[in-house]
Amino acid sequence: MITIYFTDNSLTFAPEDYTPKAGETLLTESEVTSANLDNLFDFCNSIVVLSADWDAAFRRFASRFVAVEAAGGIVENELGEMLLIYRRERWDLPKGHIDAGEDALSAAIREIAEETGVVGLNFVAQIGNTLHAYNVYGKWELKLTHWFAFSCHSSSTTPQTDEDIVLAVWADREKRIECMTNSYPTIREIVYEYEHRR
Repeated sequence: MITIYFTDNSLTFAPEDYTPKAGETLLTESEVTSANLDNLFDFCNSIVVLSADWDAAFRRFASRFVAVEAAGGIVENELGEMLLIYRRERWDLPKGHIDAGEDALSAAIREIAEETGVVGLNFVAQIGNTLHAYNVYGKWELKLTHWFAFSCHSSSTTPQTDEDIVLAVWADREKRIECMTNSYPTIREIVYEYEHRR
């Protein structure tokens, strides 16, 4: 299965034997068209496309977008606190576009330093990838974000205000749970994945 997030909504491509969960709406591949992308989630926020070849269905759908790659990370300090940023009225993780000639891990380290001022990261593991789509000036982009886990001993932060980041904080477990209620589904997914792999 592959899920693409559209802000707070999701579109999942799944095999035909997938059992839908409560609140999910089933559509055929032909019902998910370029023409209705803007209106896709007017009446539901979780859509599932069932297909015998769901991977091929996903690739056909993804071909309608401009592909973008990004990288980011979960950083934990020696107190077990997680580095979070607050941008555009939501809690988020530091991440950003991969530059030409740059690998995903290097991009994640660079973006974390730029967005939070935190340096001296120690690579722990690759966590996974997320997909989200958005419309930029009338052009749809599909962003694949590579996520990594890091440890660090740094405690001072400097939010990158020219990127609309107003806070960069170290959040203990209780604070993380609170912050995740005002975050994006992709961020909740990757934090959940990280916390359940340890």
